Amino acid sequence: MFLSKNQHVQLDIIVSFLNESIQPIVKRLLDEAWRVGEQERILIISDYPTIEDFVNKPTTVLQSIVERNLLAKRIYEIIKEIKPEKIELHLIKPTYQHYIDPKDEIMNKKIQESDLVITLTEFSLTDVPSLRIPLDEKKIRHVSAPLVPPDIFYTGGPLDVDLLEVEKVTTKLFSLIQGARKLELFDVAGSHLSLEFLTPVDWLWESGFCTSPGMFSNLPAGEITLELEFGQTECSINGTLNIFPGWQEEITQLLTLTFKDNTLVDCIGGGKKGEHLQRMLSTEDVKIKQIGMGTNPQAKNPFCATVADKFLGIVHVGLFPDTRLDHYYFPLSRMKINEKEYHRNELFK
Repeated sequence: MFLSKNQHVQLDIIVSFLNESIQPIVKRLLDEAWRVGEQERILIISDYPTIEDFVNKPTTVLQSIVERNLLAKRIYEIIKEIKPEKIELHLIKPTYQHYIDPKDEIMNKKIQESDLVITLTEFSLTDVPSLRIPLDEKKIRHVSAPLVPPDIFYTGGPLDVDLLEVEKVTTKLFSLIQGARKLELFDVAGSHLSLEFLTPVDWLWESGFCTSPGMFSNLPAGEITLELEFGQTECSINGTLNIFPGWQEEITQLLTLTFKDNTLVDCIGGGKKGEHLQRMLSTEDVKIKQIGMGTNPQAKNPFCATVADKFLGIVHVGLFPDTRLDHYYFPLSRMKINEKEYHRNELFK
């Protein structure tokens, strides 16, 4: 059997990952970020492809799932050396969609018996009933890591970061934004988003710590986000985004997006990505569902949304319904909070 050049590169990445030591980062997470106690039980959940999946599903998706299975196994083995009786690995069938409940009764039971649950999956399980209900009832800590590439655990990656410094920047930004009546976001390329709040809306923030009962954290950490329900009226967003090539592989030319009252009303350029959005605009309303700002100085991979959302000083905008779950990024140069202006260095020192 002969492998193409691209397949050789992919194989080299997997082999490199298998040879790379991720033990120091995993141990730091256990000790510093999660502060796992002596008697606490850890459950790692990962979704695996079935035989039928290998026949019917795209190779790129299968490769990504298998890489994450190997990552889950590596983390399990490392923790098992430290806590041999308190760690378990549970594999579930993929849902092949984000936020779909796997309805795995065995998983549900195992969650109820755990103190910390880590979901290393291809498809996000955030807020699905099989997880949310036992997590809430038992106040179990949850670390969510969908779509994360294995290299986030490498030395110099987004997990190799001073979490106390990330928390300092994150909480500072949160304290400035929370409760604001009006925000204006700018970049040097002419992007300008204006957010006006008719009633107070809570921003979410997390800096990587998952130490107390019921806490939630993402991997990697460092982000402030505003989640917006479809059709909500509490927050009105207007303005224009200029997205340059490089933030997504399918954005091959300047992409200009125009928003009026939370809704995408115009899309110009952008290559394949622009064509995708134009098709969406022709059939349904496309609205902003999330705005966030990254606070992690070690997050540097623009082609993985899970990492790119954490870029220090980068704003991301998520749209609905966009089944690809892509975000649109621009570097924040300045921000007005209730008409008071802050430059980038003031916000992200």
